[in-house]
Amino acid sequence: MLGNDKNNSLILRIVQICVIFVSSKNGYMNVEFEKEYLAELYEKGKTDDKKYRFQPQIVNGYVKCVKALLNASRMEDLYQYRSLNYEKLKGDKKGLSSLRINDQYRLEFKEITNASNQTVIEVCSLIDITNHYK
Repeated sequence: MLGNDKNNSLILRIVQICVIFVSSKNGYMNVEFEKEYLAELYEKGKTDDKKYRFQPQIVNGYVKCVKALLNASRMEDLYQYRSLNYEKLKGDKKGLSSLRINDQYRLEFKEITNASNQTVIEVCSLIDITNHYK
């Protein structure tokens, strides 16, 4: 998936996959949690897996990012939240986008747009919380 071992070792990973769909009624975005710990952090504010325990301010920033995604009707709406620094990634992470959790951590996600019967449904698939500077 990612190009080199250095980046692979820095990205938090888990084998189990949990997908949660949030209703897209009223034009809001669907959000999928690809990893179980991401869903637990959002729903409970903590995770049972010791490998993915974060400080409270990181968890609060993560929840803020997910709520911004849930409240957006399309990806362009994220530009209004300047503090989240929404951007499409380049290089070996091409195809992913990110939101700033804090100075050090980013929420990486994949944007999926489905068009059917003139209805555009945007799905945001949360990938990982990564350390931006390592």
